[in-house]
Amino acid sequence: MPPEMTPHEIANEIGVRQIHSRIYGEGETFVMVEGKTDLVLWEEFRAKDDCTLYPTQGKDKIIAALQVTRKRDMQGITGIVDADYWLITDADELGTENLLYDDRCPDMESILLCSPALKKVLRNELYHYDIDAIHELADRLRSESLRLAIEYGYFRLLNHLNDYNLHCNSICFTEVIDRDALELDREFVASKLTGDKPEISGADLLTQVDDLREKYPPDNIQLCRGKDIISIMATILPVLFQVQFGEDWPQDKKTVFQESALSIRLRSAYDSGYFKSTSLFSCIRSWEHSNNPYKILKPEI
Repeated sequence: MPPEMTPHEIANEIGVRQIHSRIYGEGETFVMVEGKTDLVLWEEFRAKDDCTLYPTQGKDKIIAALQVTRKRDMQGITGIVDADYWLITDADELGTENLLYDDRCPDMESILLCSPALKKVLRNELYHYDIDAIHELADRLRSESLRLAIEYGYFRLLNHLNDYNLHCNSICFTEVIDRDALELDREFVASKLTGDKPEISGADLLTQVDDLREKYPPDNIQLCRGKDIISIMATILPVLFQVQFGEDWPQDKKTVFQESALSIRLRSAYDSGYFKSTSLFSCIRSWEHSNNPYKILKPEI
């Protein structure tokens, strides 16, 4: 789908496809997802004969298209999104009809990391090592990475709330994390984020981050982005491996656990049985019950 398509054009295209599908059956469910990685993941779970996935360019476009389809009284159309910081702010957008999301984890990467998928990946890749020790490594890797991602998440949340237009995605965690102390260099982060912003200083940013910390205690996965957790995992895994096993990270595994490779392995290791324990699964099943006969998930899940 071309990125320049408007929500009305998206609704028109889905409407045409849905009419065509009804000619040959009862009609398919059309589920809008945010992008290609979501498309690949949901292919594993969708009801193949009853559900068509439709990639868009982000949740704002999905919500706008849902509003159009609702006004036209189009049935069997929904969207699955990463709620991100909308969960923290209880954003009005979350009340959009036919919008589906997990109300505990902010994005799909976080959902993956709240499952046993990481342990599965590590024990399969590091099969020469004791499984219990590998699981201990996985638990610590997830815990430390989540803690550091939350620390950085305060900067992201502040940017989201105040629309500072900080380039949060430009931060390289290898530069701002002390891998020996496993701490985020907050002053360096603030300096890099505000370097080209004369309207706010790094010191001001840190003060506002500290204020956010008082309002939102750092024990909530909703404060961070799953992509940050995975990127930090790739950064600190060799350090934690050395602590766990007393030896350097294997040379032949250096590319296996880079950020993009780790994301792919986590998606591949994620089992439908894990998905059944998420609030998103319950949300989808509730939607299916209210929108019978439309189906999203394959029946064996």
